[in-house]
Amino acid sequence: MTTVLKHSNPGPAHGDTARLLGQAWGCSVSFGQGSDALDWGDSGWLDSPSAVEPQAEDHAAWILWRTFFWEQTLPKDEHLRPMGRSAKRSLALPEAELRARELGRMLGIAMPELLRPDPIVVVDIDHLFAYRGRGWISFMGGLLRDLFMGAWNAVGERLMGPDPFFSMSYWVGLQKRHPNLGLQFFALLSSRRGQYDRGVEAKHEVVKEALRQLQMRFEVASHLSYGSHDRPGGFREELAALEHILSRPVIRQRFHFLRNAGQQEAAKTLADLGLIEDWSLEFADAPGYRAGWASAVPLDDGYSLVPVSAMDQNFIGRSPREIADNLHELQAAAWSVGAPLRVGTHWRIFGPRPEAERNAKSFENWRLGLELWLAEYATQCATQRAPQ
Repeated sequence: MTTVLKHSNPGPAHGDTARLLGQAWGCSVSFGQGSDALDWGDSGWLDSPSAVEPQAEDHAAWILWRTFFWEQTLPKDEHLRPMGRSAKRSLALPEAELRARELGRMLGIAMPELLRPDPIVVVDIDHLFAYRGRGWISFMGGLLRDLFMGAWNAVGERLMGPDPFFSMSYWVGLQKRHPNLGLQFFALLSSRRGQYDRGVEAKHEVVKEALRQLQMRFEVASHLSYGSHDRPGGFREELAALEHILSRPVIRQRFHFLRNAGQQEAAKTLADLGLIEDWSLEFADAPGYRAGWASAVPLDDGYSLVPVSAMDQNFIGRSPREIADNLHELQAAAWSVGAPLRVGTHWRIFGPRPEAERNAKSFENWRLGLELWLAEYATQCATQRAPQ
């Protein structure tokens, strides 16, 4: 059954809004005319949408504005990413999704039951290895440099291991401690090296074998490189490399550096390549709900933008207790609309010696805060499941 909202001549913005409302209401939604069409406080904004905020009484227009247009009002950083810290509103709530559910209740539509799904940790593999997977020239150059500088730890790791960044054992252990936790990995396999793309190369057997081993336990998808946006066929080339390694289609990706995150033009390109999910809907500089949604944001042709609500670099300078409390707050906000909390982090900082990274920032508090949050979450769930 389709819920119809009254409008005599719906345009593209009405179609976008209908998909958003359908996501929140758990039913098909359209705009049109008919005896059963519902009045919804149309102000006319959807007929000509812009970055100008619609009046609050036009809930449907406000939801579309908050989802796709609001971030245009924010200043951009050097990578043209909107800066969440400049927002003059709280980012801690999925306010567009909450407004969508409120509108549904106002119109007498039965809202879907609110679930409390388990969280998902999103792992960006920018650097699968610190020393391997870059070819012999790179290996020997690094080894000679470490010998010259007297970096004996690095010399030993290069020759005998363990690799400082390879964190497979940590994630296997985390899965054993928290079997209900979701884990989603995104592997960077840049086809060209660049200022922001310095990871491993897909052609090396050690890289292929590591990713195949990872796939045996976890979901692995693509972390499309910064430079792939600038090369014709760049997305296709990197997706094809990962698909060849994994021997299966890749259906989701997450942009490295969150470049062009949330841009519908980039989403259309990816949809044409067979992907169905982009997990880049996130602020680089602040935790929170970038588009005002904790659930996936549906676009045309079955493609979705998936929110990630926090990242390790958002919490530098905070204590483990502060980090855990903030994650609990974001978790409660996600559950307020029946969605899972997705938390992002980086593969290398859970390796044996993450400080091997040049000019490395300390993420020790983040590791402790993440573990504290997960332990408290597990205790909370066990308490709720215990018989009364």
